[in-house]
Amino acid sequence: MVGKVFAGLLLALAAGTGRAESVEDETAKWLAVIRAIKPEGEEAATKRYNEQLDGAWKFFAANKSRVLPILRRELSNELRQRSPNQLLLLDVGYYVRLQEGRADKNLGRKAFFAIDPGTKIVRWNQREFFEFAHSVVADRDPRTLAFLDKAFLRGDVKAFIPQHALSLDETLVCVFLYGEFGDGAEKHLASQIIDRSIADRIIEVLIWIGSPDSVPAVKRAMMESRNYDTFVRATAFMMTVGGPRGRDAMLAVPIQTFDAKSRQYYAEVRRDIEATTYVALQKQFEGFPGPGGMSDTDIKNALSVMYRNYGKDDKTSPRAILASGLPKTYLTTELSRVRSRMFFRVSDEALGDVKVTNALLNALYYRNR
Repeated sequence: MVGKVFAGLLLALAAGTGRAESVEDETAKWLAVIRAIKPEGEEAATKRYNEQLDGAWKFFAANKSRVLPILRRELSNELRQRSPNQLLLLDVGYYVRLQEGRADKNLGRKAFFAIDPGTKIVRWNQREFFEFAHSVVADRDPRTLAFLDKAFLRGDVKAFIPQHALSLDETLVCVFLYGEFGDGAEKHLASQIIDRSIADRIIEVLIWIGSPDSVPAVKRAMMESRNYDTFVRATAFMMTVGGPRGRDAMLAVPIQTFDAKSRQYYAEVRRDIEATTYVALQKQFEGFPGPGGMSDTDIKNALSVMYRNYGKDDKTSPRAILASGLPKTYLTTELSRVRSRMFFRVSDEALGDVKVTNALLNALYYRNR
């Protein structure tokens, strides 16, 4: 993968182990290794690449107090280059970003926005690129949504999260990133749905992070394509998070103008669409544990705790929230805020919590008050 240059660097490192070299010199050598790595070769080359990166980061971690100032300096210098090394921006930038200090957070964020997502070395490191993005999105930097559009919405980034044995496809990568961004992401995505090349993926993301506000945009995409793939996605959106506006849009769709596969699918689901009411949606939660009734004050406190705990809650039953005397506008606003916090947790458990929250939100949209 890295050829003679890489082999020479390894020999230099091996020779250096017997000498009392400074941390500065050792760090420089490891950074040279990182700079020399090229995204080439077969599985064996990839294995060597990963082993050498592990070696670099073990050394950096073992000498963190002395290495970190050097990494900050080198990263700052790299950012001033006309063509910065992309792996150094990715690896060192993410490491600096993970530190606690505000200055490190800012420097890491600066490195993130300097990354070119189209380069092969970045595509080779999709998981780290996703994790780096996930660490930056919460800052709500004004550049974030445009960068996510370029790198992820229009890209094909996948990620495997080993600690949760969770495989994220291109859509779920976007779900976590746009979902974590929170307020403003839905409107931003809906405004781009006119682009047929990304319309289906946008609808897939909106199924997770959307609301009735996006019903007009999704309906427009459905009517402009009139094909099965978009129609199925649009139906899922309308009935998952679209509320009564979504149901009404589906019942009014001129299905005779769609393709045969869409017409067949619509015939299969129309009865379920017609039967969607607040009472029917309430029944989804009958088996949930916890008290079915709580005071309005307790509900408010529970929602506040959920928000602080990134959506984690094993005490509050959705039935109690539905039975609450609090206005549905208040409840849907607070639950939407809680939902965005769930995307901070990159796990299958978080996705399960989002599904329950969306079902609860959709039921509340049907509630009269």
